[in-house]
Amino acid sequence: MAKFCPGCGASLVDIAKFCASCGAPVPDVPVQPPPMNAPQYKSPLILPASMGVGFDSVRTSGNGAYVAWFLFYFIFFSVITVGIAIPIYIITVLIAFSAVAERLWRSVSGVRPLRLKSEKERLAPLFMEVYKKAVEADPNLSQSIKLYIKEDMTINAFAFGSSTLIITRGSLALLNDDCLKGLIAHEFGHFSHGDTEAVLLGAVSNFFMSYIISKLTDRKNYYDLENKTGIIISLVKGIYRLFRAIDFIGEVILKRTSRRNEYLADAFASKSGFTKELTDVLIEIYAAGVSKPESVKEQLKSTHPHVTLRIERLEEDLYN
Repeated sequence: MAKFCPGCGASLVDIAKFCASCGAPVPDVPVQPPPMNAPQYKSPLILPASMGVGFDSVRTSGNGAYVAWFLFYFIFFSVITVGIAIPIYIITVLIAFSAVAERLWRSVSGVRPLRLKSEKERLAPLFMEVYKKAVEADPNLSQSIKLYIKEDMTINAFAFGSSTLIITRGSLALLNDDCLKGLIAHEFGHFSHGDTEAVLLGAVSNFFMSYIISKLTDRKNYYDLENKTGIIISLVKGIYRLFRAIDFIGEVILKRTSRRNEYLADAFASKSGFTKELTDVLIEIYAAGVSKPESVKEQLKSTHPHVTLRIERLEEDLYN
């Protein structure tokens, strides 16, 4: 009996261990070709035209909202402080983007390098395999990215700064190797897209706004508690409402960009050759969580699209 790939249905020679078309492992026993209407794998993921961006343009256009909002806050606070905020902003940005700050963040966040023999033997080869394919997908990708572990038993991974890619200990315990590859490939997408630097810019801006709003909130609550009135008090309350409105608008804009960046990181993982692996890990994440319908406010403030939306796009790419 002839051999056929269980994934894409391609005809194989008898001694084949992997499919030359899709790379899927081939069982030793002969496999009949799938029915004509059976799902078939294909790649890479193509972003819907409605997103208004192709993969080749994500470096230049994807995080414009972060840059624009940072500049808005920079100009806004510089004007209202008569220039005092300018050196503060410059110093804060330089510190935030420094290697020292990145190391400090890892230290205070409970992030550590690979230490155990089992971690090194399992993760190092997986990481380098995905890294190599990520560089093929984006030759400009930084060569200094390193893998770290966070002592957290949830399934998660995230990228930070210019060289920190973190995977949780829960991911190691609960996921197989292929799922780990999908998780890591997605995070390389954030580095390729420049998302980590954009998030730092947003964090610097939000730090100043959050500080001012906290002081205005304290003052407003004091006036309310003491039932104080007057022109000055009304002015303070008006400024408080204005700052809260500006902060809300900025949050909605940046969270929308963040959700969009998740789709783009998925696209990068697919371009790197890990569409199936990423789909599988998202299914695992969905199965492990307790989901509920999100309100409009929750959707606006969410940094990630609902996981089923991401799975749907990846599965359309895999099976259609």
